[in-house]
Amino acid sequence: MKRRNADADFDSSLRDLDTHFIWKKKQKQELKGRIFSDIENLEFNKMQVKLKEKKRYPQWIIGSVASLLIVGVIWTLGGTYITEATNTFISQIFGSKEKLLETFPDEGENLSEIERHFELAKEQLTKQEFADYKRLIKEQTEILDEMAAENRLNPTVEEEKRIEEIQKEGQKYEKRITALTTHTLEEAQKMVSYPINRPSYLPEGYELESEEARTKEMNIGKDPIVEFQYRGGTNGEGFRTTTQKIGQNKEGELEPWKFEHINSYTLKGFKFEFAYDDGSNVQGMRIAIPEEGYEITIIADILSKEEMEKILLSMVE
Repeated sequence: MKRRNADADFDSSLRDLDTHFIWKKKQKQELKGRIFSDIENLEFNKMQVKLKEKKRYPQWIIGSVASLLIVGVIWTLGGTYITEATNTFISQIFGSKEKLLETFPDEGENLSEIERHFELAKEQLTKQEFADYKRLIKEQTEILDEMAAENRLNPTVEEEKRIEEIQKEGQKYEKRITALTTHTLEEAQKMVSYPINRPSYLPEGYELESEEARTKEMNIGKDPIVEFQYRGGTNGEGFRTTTQKIGQNKEGELEPWKFEHINSYTLKGFKFEFAYDDGSNVQGMRIAIPEEGYEITIIADILSKEEMEKILLSMVE
């Protein structure tokens, strides 16, 4: 599979690797591909790697290969909620907003999300736990600063060991924070007026592997994003569907993948977009139902265009 990446929203503990370095789009994709090769031993879900599943993790936490070992935070984008208290959080951990942007220059648009996350952390954790949580993030950031200063992409043995320890220590806090934005399928359906359906058609051999419904930290309990993950085929190929309100994400679900081609057409009265790269077996497709205000996207490995159409149509007809 061709390993491409989404800048907006990447990966298991891996949502946005390089945000803390100033590289152009193509260079970012090449770096992320190399990093994937360096971390085969990490305990990532195989399908997340295979389909480059776009988990929502905070960009400021993921800055280099070292950060791939850090705890995952289901990050959310959008909104402009800023408070005086959370500005203090940034100062406590990064020294100041200016210092944060100096270390992570691409984070200017995400300050409100960073602040909101710290606010939720403070609400959910005890005073002592919150202090410990901030300490872990600060220590990890210091490791990234040192790596960046020395122009290193890989941590030392000691740094890697310490970040693994930080991961284990921090997971208990992150689980309590992300629980706020994690919902059941039934809960998600009650939040919207349009239907949220699993595919009624599946290619032979494919089975549901996981499902996830989440909302954004800036908008908890509203506008859910629902993903169904399927695996099948002789080599464990898979696909993922994402159902959400039209315009839910700033960049959409197809665009961040930087597909070389996106073709628009109409099939059975529905608007489709088919996205692909020359020489790659990873493809994307989107069906929009504007009269009901939602869309479904599929990212697939190996599947044909026709099979992808059947899957999406089975979710709306």
